[in-house]
Amino acid sequence: MAIPNIFRTGMSGMMASKTAVATTGHNISNANTEGYSRQRVQQETTTPQIGSGRNILGTGVQPARTERVNDEYLEKHIRNGVRDLSNFEEKDTALRQIEDIFNEMNGEGLNRLMSRFFNEFRKLSNEPDSEAVRQSVREASQAIVNDFHRLRNEVVEVRKHIDSRIEGYSKEINTATEEIRDLNIKIQQAEATGVSPNDLLDKRDKALKNLATYMDIAAHKDNKGHYSVDVRGVGPLVVGPNAEKFSVERTPADQDGKGENSVDLRTSASAHGNVTHGLKGGKLGALLEVRDQMLTTILDRLDTMAYSLSEAVNDVHAEGYTRTGQKGIAFFAPMSGKDRAAEFLQLSDDVKTNINNIATAAIPDAPGDNRIALAIAGLQDHRILNDGRANFDEFYNSIVSDVGVATQRNKAGISQQKDIMTQLNKMRDQISGVSIDEETANLLQFQQTYGASAKVIQVADEMLKTVLDLKR
Repeated sequence: MAIPNIFRTGMSGMMASKTAVATTGHNISNANTEGYSRQRVQQETTTPQIGSGRNILGTGVQPARTERVNDEYLEKHIRNGVRDLSNFEEKDTALRQIEDIFNEMNGEGLNRLMSRFFNEFRKLSNEPDSEAVRQSVREASQAIVNDFHRLRNEVVEVRKHIDSRIEGYSKEINTATEEIRDLNIKIQQAEATGVSPNDLLDKRDKALKNLATYMDIAAHKDNKGHYSVDVRGVGPLVVGPNAEKFSVERTPADQDGKGENSVDLRTSASAHGNVTHGLKGGKLGALLEVRDQMLTTILDRLDTMAYSLSEAVNDVHAEGYTRTGQKGIAFFAPMSGKDRAAEFLQLSDDVKTNINNIATAAIPDAPGDNRIALAIAGLQDHRILNDGRANFDEFYNSIVSDVGVATQRNKAGISQQKDIMTQLNKMRDQISGVSIDEETANLLQFQQTYGASAKVIQVADEMLKTVLDLKR
């Protein structure tokens, strides 16, 4: 091998070591960067040459490529994991808001007010002519009316808050899909030049993981290396350099539980446009499930309870006689049906304006007759709800219990999913994470290699000097 070739061999070693040192430094700098995959330089020998005696002599080394250490299968499981964890956490936020509505620890809730209502009628049965007790009956009745209004209004407010979150998330999804689309384009341009855009690939994986927090997606590479993203049950969201957009629209109630004037989600990815009930998983899936299933059920049960109370009390009260001998007086303002009954429940004008219009007697002109008051008080234990299987207390307690059970079940899901994510992240750290100790050892190794390659050049230089001195 000619001495100049030895120079080139030493130089190739220095250049390869310098590339390895730069990559190691890049790893160390990004040790705490979320989503970063450590990189390593793959080296290969340069083309050898045939020396004297047909000996094959090496000519050095060259960096073949800088690759990232990454497991696509594991990344897919992490995306699914963050989707499920985001679903549980978003649902937890909404469930805690609902739970606070029915929390009776800091005041009189509907359950206590119902008991007070029926107890006041029991007192009235003992003193049917007492104006003070009649006043208490009206006040207890108005308290029930007010609390039905409160409960329904607060549940509706939670639904409105969910709508605003859905609207905000739709904008965030559009930003995420645009980022994936732009990264697809940049990655393709880089790969067309033969460069491996490792940092861009990490950014795209992170963007995909972020997108997965909102809904159930499926991602796969096409033949050009682009990531195509599909929303399960909806359609394509990102296809190469193209990205679809989400939008929201307020629409009437539908048969699937969506309330009046709540938002529908639309996207150009679907031929039907409206994808509200097709979205599952992630934050959007959690919000839509709570809004269209749990909240709708709660509102329906509150309306059923208010309507049943109004009808049951009115049926009995209308059969009784007031202190002035009138019959057929409604205690609660009559309603045409149970739709929004908890919102429309009111005392009748007759009772609201005159406590003497509260009927207690079963026959006229009987001041001591208390049978109607007793009958109304007895409604507390009548199983007139849930197809004759529950009284008012049991029916309301079942609403509160269902909310509590759902909240606790969801908390258990959060705990379990966090454990799963901890294991997945540990696995990723073992494969793709940066170990400072390992990188420091590599740094020292490459530094020594760089110095040794420089020594080769130094030796070659001395050899060349020796040859030149021979000619003098």
